[in-house]
Amino acid sequence: MIAVTGQGVIYLLSVVLARQLGVDGFEAYAVASAAFTLMAVSAPRGIEKFALRTLPVFYERGDWEHARGFLRFGLRRTLWTTLLIGSATYLWVKYFSPFPPATKFAIGVSCLSLPAGALVHYGVDVLSANGRDIMATAIFRVIVPITTFILIGLLLFLPIEINGAMAVGCWGIAWTLVLAVVVIQIRKTTPPQVWQIIPAEEPTTWRQEARPFQNYRIALALLAQVSVILLDRLHPSAVAVGAYVAAMGTMNLALVLATTTNRFYSRRLSIMLEQHDFSGILELRRERLRWLLPAMVVFLAIVFGFGREILGFFRPEFVDQGITALHLLAITTVIAVLFSLAPTYLKYMGHNRFIFKTMAGATVIQVLLLVLLVPRFAATGGAIAYAVSMCGMYLVFARMAHSELVQSKTNLKTP
Repeated sequence: MIAVTGQGVIYLLSVVLARQLGVDGFEAYAVASAAFTLMAVSAPRGIEKFALRTLPVFYERGDWEHARGFLRFGLRRTLWTTLLIGSATYLWVKYFSPFPPATKFAIGVSCLSLPAGALVHYGVDVLSANGRDIMATAIFRVIVPITTFILIGLLLFLPIEINGAMAVGCWGIAWTLVLAVVVIQIRKTTPPQVWQIIPAEEPTTWRQEARPFQNYRIALALLAQVSVILLDRLHPSAVAVGAYVAAMGTMNLALVLATTTNRFYSRRLSIMLEQHDFSGILELRRERLRWLLPAMVVFLAIVFGFGREILGFFRPEFVDQGITALHLLAITTVIAVLFSLAPTYLKYMGHNRFIFKTMAGATVIQVLLLVLLVPRFAATGGAIAYAVSMCGMYLVFARMAHSELVQSKTNLKTP
């Protein structure tokens, strides 16, 4: 509920910006936000999600040396990669990209916001690994968007015309303020033994073991954001881009249920695997589906029953362009949410090559479909490409994870 509340704030913020920025301004904001998401999930290079796998195990074993070494390694890795990616992206956008000036300026502001944003991404997963799932969710999903909303609200009272870059800048200020909160909470919630010992690092091992998480995060971000970027380049209509972004923003209200609660389930899954409790993992999956499946049914009913009204909240121009895309994305999101824990299990079990090949194939299929469909079908074409790639990918993951789990349970019982 905390996550849904926060996503509701983001949704309302998108509606306000769509109305205040106009079609062109909202397009610049949407493309810059997509670029920021790609950079922010790439910068930690998988170390933030790997923290959910390894830190609980270190704490369970009382391995305080490696726990502190890992925290320091993750901080250093995230910061340096962030500076490199942000600088490279800014130079490319400024001198070589085909984007219009307003979009270039907005992406440039995203690059300035990147260090704080990426460090917050890393920090909230460390908090989850420390057993503070609700706190991490509240900080990431509620405090950040509310702070941004307040800052944008203050801008609306000034006698100036806000643009996409200003809206992106408000997010940057929010990330910076919240980073201080995250640092304080990590210091408080980490076992005190961690801070009282000389750290020990295994950088080569951790880089190798974090790589699958990195590949997965980057590929997933590409699958989610490449439609917005290519739609902006392949279809000369800011209305089509805005309609697609409005539809995706609606989908995030459901997707946040998976991305947020999976932090909690990932931590429990890590401990169960350490204990070889495969029966417990099966019960964990059933527990998750018992509350998630009814929620998804209600979500689909709302989207199909009130889809036009939902898009109309953003701008009336988005309704006809986005209604079919909204329905396609809703079905895709439900499938992704229900099976989103499957790739986490496969990563923990070491099926990294399989995951990478599946996601690479899904990415290639999506890009090809975008090139073929977007020029003709605009937002609907983007939704078809996203639906085919994402549904296929998660169904493959779910089948593989189920087979692997059943086999592992059988092998454990076999003398």
